[in-house]
Amino acid sequence: MSQYLFSQFRVNEFETLHRELSKVFDIQQAELQSIYEIMRTEFEIDGSASKNVLPRSIFRSDNPNFQKRYDEALLVGVDLPSILEKDNGILEKKTIVILAQDPLRKGSKRIEEIGVGTPYSLHEKRCREKGISSNYFDLIKVLLDEGYRVYLTDIYKIWVSQPDKDRCISLSKQDENHFIQILKAELEILAPLTIITWGQKASDAVESLNLDVRHLKFPHPSNAANGTWLKIIGKSPTQENKIEFWRQKVSDYLASVNLNRHDSSG
Repeated sequence: MSQYLFSQFRVNEFETLHRELSKVFDIQQAELQSIYEIMRTEFEIDGSASKNVLPRSIFRSDNPNFQKRYDEALLVGVDLPSILEKDNGILEKKTIVILAQDPLRKGSKRIEEIGVGTPYSLHEKRCREKGISSNYFDLIKVLLDEGYRVYLTDIYKIWVSQPDKDRCISLSKQDENHFIQILKAELEILAPLTIITWGQKASDAVESLNLDVRHLKFPHPSNAANGTWLKIIGKSPTQENKIEFWRQKVSDYLASVNLNRHDSSG
């Protein structure tokens, strides 16, 4: 039995999420629900999870030039937002959002269908426990252990590669703006205690929305950002040192946020 609940959205959250996603993806609510159900069922299964796929036709760009590049892409990936919390009987946990940029994909062969996952593939047990994704989960567990529910999402829910390699191309400005507006709606319905951003692009996106929500910035946890981690923690950016810094920084920050909330409500 899992100690975590995976994507057990509250009714209004799921309905709003589908409504927003359906502005860019041609997907029915029942189809979206089915994908989450599969992920929930397999959350604690060892080995490879089911390959959730959708046809490329679910996405149409308003920009003809980008649509052509999308059709020619070697790979397309979509990551659905997910939410994690401890399965401890506490139903009204405060929500923290972790926001990153987009759903990276790797591969050398053209795949016609869209591979559907979640940020950092945390719906897969093997990814949470081994490899790069386990490093992200180590940080997220700090928040889960403190009694928060953690909502994970990207600015851009879609990732599109070049036609001959798994290197991404930029979305059109029209499509970027659509995803930014979806992000704004996500944050408004979740009303998080705070937003934690991983990486500069995510941080800039939050700042651009001018929301009345607290925002804590971090470099992306990947090794590619180790130079930045070295500067802010002042020592070797090992996973252990990142976790130690993260734990202290987040703990102090959330303590001040909760104190301010208590003072303002009292």
